[in-house]
Amino acid sequence: MVREQDVTVENICCRVVISDEARALLAAKAAGRVIVAYLRENRTEDLSMARYGVEDMEAADERYLERVARRELGLPWLIGESERLTLREFTAEDGKHVYPEPEDKEADKVFYDEERLKAYIRGQYGFFEYGLWAVVRKADGRLLGKAGLTGWDPEGGMELAYHIFTPYRRQGYGEEACRIVLSYASQEYGCPFYALVEPGNKASPGLLRKLGFRFTGQECNGSRHRYCLGARCL
Repeated sequence: MVREQDVTVENICCRVVISDEARALLAAKAAGRVIVAYLRENRTEDLSMARYGVEDMEAADERYLERVARRELGLPWLIGESERLTLREFTAEDGKHVYPEPEDKEADKVFYDEERLKAYIRGQYGFFEYGLWAVVRKADGRLLGKAGLTGWDPEGGMELAYHIFTPYRRQGYGEEACRIVLSYASQEYGCPFYALVEPGNKASPGLLRKLGFRFTGQECNGSRHRYCLGARCL
């Protein structure tokens, strides 16, 4: 079977072809279409030419196809929004608006090094489909910081992390961004969450308690404090 659907993303119209037929997918790919493999049971054809696949047609809904089209066009996924903020994937252009801060660690340098940021976008978003996302103020499009999910622990679930740039702190943006992350991740993954806080960090424990996290102890080396949210953390 072959299903075709037009998807419009940021005023760009993409034709998406979904099929369980290798010939149809190859032809569509050659024609510059976005292709999705229909991975039905008992299929016999090799559909490995498609980067994306669904096991049933209902999964290929408008939201899914928009995300596939965005990936192919190199456009960021939109994670969620609140009254003041939009949370989306970083773009290479964002690196020009991220500046070093005194508390930055090696991992933070990714976001203001153009080549490393491009690699992060390709690898982290492209493979894992989660990571740190850009916190953007709706009123003026200004990049305020980053928030998202930075790891997975079989015991504790997904790690929540955030960093609001110095000029925009103490305005409630961190809490607002974290609530978007938790809402999105709860729908997508349905798992518990944890957060790790450096001992000298005075602001984050209060924010985490507002979000419903509770202190559960120190890491084994005693360097960071652990907070948890969710059934397995009780």
